[in-house]
Amino acid sequence: MDQKILMKNEIGKLYIELAEEYNFYAPVKEKGNIVFKKILNPDDIVLEYFNSKVPPKEVLFPEMEVLFEYSLDGKDVEIQDRQDLDEKNVIFGIRPCDAHGFALMATFFTAHGDCEDEIFMKKRANTILMGIGCNEPKSTCFCTSLGGHPFQKDDLDVMLTDLGEKYLVETISEKGKTFIQKLKWLADAKKKDVQQAQELSKKSEESFVTKLDLTDIDKILDPNFEHPIWKEISDICISCGTCSYLCPTCTCFDVIDETDEYNNRGRRIRIWDTCQSCLYTLHTSGHNPRNSCIERCRNRIMHKFSYYPKNYDQIGCVGCGRCVQLCPVNNDIRAILTKIKNIEKEEEISA
Repeated sequence: MDQKILMKNEIGKLYIELAEEYNFYAPVKEKGNIVFKKILNPDDIVLEYFNSKVPPKEVLFPEMEVLFEYSLDGKDVEIQDRQDLDEKNVIFGIRPCDAHGFALMATFFTAHGDCEDEIFMKKRANTILMGIGCNEPKSTCFCTSLGGHPFQKDDLDVMLTDLGEKYLVETISEKGKTFIQKLKWLADAKKKDVQQAQELSKKSEESFVTKLDLTDIDKILDPNFEHPIWKEISDICISCGTCSYLCPTCTCFDVIDETDEYNNRGRRIRIWDTCQSCLYTLHTSGHNPRNSCIERCRNRIMHKFSYYPKNYDQIGCVGCGRCVQLCPVNNDIRAILTKIKNIEKEEEISA
């Protein structure tokens, strides 16, 4: 593992050097929120932030994305595929939980035999993740309850630790090592820099307020599919979809064809969708297998904490806390999971 030092006043230099070869994405402030955007001016980069409102998954899996364009000539259709998928990207300043979200998305998009999502996977393969550890996690964060860590490195190519006036830069993957070797002007890290980073990591982990025991949560969920708790959980839900639209692991989308009849051309696009919408499972017959908020709330929890472990041997949540922080009716997933875990205890007591 290579360990270097990046001074904070050198971020502009880093950007100038990398922007020649890469699309450079980083967190910026927009309308009072932190979002990830393609950088044109390095002075816009904001690295002292908690979590972006919209997860950086939007860089590789945008809210609206053209899959391909087509032109019509009588009955013949000519497809024009995307020409930008081989472009190289850097996502700078991504949090470890959001990097893990990319790993979960990649698992989902490659888990169905020959039906791999080539667009997402090509972009992911051409993207370098330069993460930054969380010195001060928010009170709504609970990544450590899901096997994560505020300084988790596994899903990153390069890891940055904020040491005050500088960053410790650690290469994690081979791709990251090759990437950092291009920046020959980076200074070597000293032993005290590495020790300070380790101390910050430990202090951050110990600061977590939420500590959930999610052991065998899927085994509790499965036999309680019809439990009255689902009505209790859904009573205050307004089905706005905030929890899923702002989730770094949700992958649901709808596909629409837009046709320009006058010019005999069109395009196929996909847009984010959510299982919290009453239209999501509505059949053309009019039947809806999830016709109430109860079924929809249950599906969201079951998907992340039962179906994901069954299908991929991983929990489909990274503990970023966005759904806790931004739910308009304060429907806290941590409280929901605690209630579900307590079902087992209550049954033992009543027995």
